[in-house]
Amino acid sequence: MMSEDQRYGKLGALLVRGLQEAIAYERGELTGLRVDTVEVTARKARLEGPPCYPPHLVRNIRHKLSVSQTIFAQMMGVSASTVRAWEQGKREAEGPVGRLLQIAETYPDVLMEVCGEMIPATPGAARTPRAVRAPAAGEERLAADSGSLD
Repeated sequence: MMSEDQRYGKLGALLVRGLQEAIAYERGELTGLRVDTVEVTARKARLEGPPCYPPHLVRNIRHKLSVSQTIFAQMMGVSASTVRAWEQGKREAEGPVGRLLQIAETYPDVLMEVCGEMIPATPGAARTPRAVRAPAAGEERLAADSGSLD
């Protein structure tokens, strides 16, 4: 049987364990815990929008990760021509991708971990489908997955 780390990755396993603990707490199965509740709403807080990245910074982030434009494009979920356009100043890297670039710039190891292992390409091989991290049929599912939290 695969461990949670193998099934979901380190970050995913932490999230799963945290959610399982939260569900157990809500059911009254865990007692004696200190719980801090913080209410943050749009009326009480405002976030800075994602930054806009000029060409030289996009290139610097890619170089910091030591990857080609094609691999960087796969990491960002865009086409290689989009990355080229960002680096040549033909398109702006803004909006949600600006936030992702901010994360890549600040925490490159996190992006590398989330993207997973780079598998050498085999000439003529078909494109690998997008990975979906979900339990296989018959595996344990969280209560939240089945639609019942009680």
